Amino acid sequence: MAKDLFSERANLYAQYRPTYPEALFEYILSFVQERKVAWDCATGNGQAAVRLANYFERVEATDISEAQLQNAVPKENIHYQISTAETTPFTDNTFDLITVATAYHWLNWDVFFKEATRVGKQGCVVAAWATYTMRMPDDALQQLYFQFY
Repeated sequence: MAKDLFSERANLYAQYRPTYPEALFEYILSFVQERKVAWDCATGNGQAAVRLANYFERVEATDISEAQLQNAVPKENIHYQISTAETTPFTDNTFDLITVATAYHWLNWDVFFKEATRVGKQGCVVAAWATYTMRMPDDALQQLYFQFY
């Protein structure tokens, strides 16, 4: 069962969450055949959805946290809604691209795979990525870094 761990500080999450480089989206889009509809799964406050909206006619952005979605950046072609990654309201064969930006570790992978297969069109691209956490040789410095992170 999905657990909402981010609602309590959704405004801070939106303020401090890192963004993603344009090169990442250009790389992902190089594999996408059509650019009609994308699903940004576990969107949080929509960092990836906002970028995808520049390339797709429509972006569906889902998250289990209503507070996160209330802090999302509105854009005319983005539809935000509450939904788990594993059970969505979408019809079969809807999406050209499905993204999971720094949230794949929260999903039930087997069930999400079935759902993504169901809602993705033939040839749909599923792109999941995460931010990198540095490892330092000095323990004190590592602790300081993790406090900041």
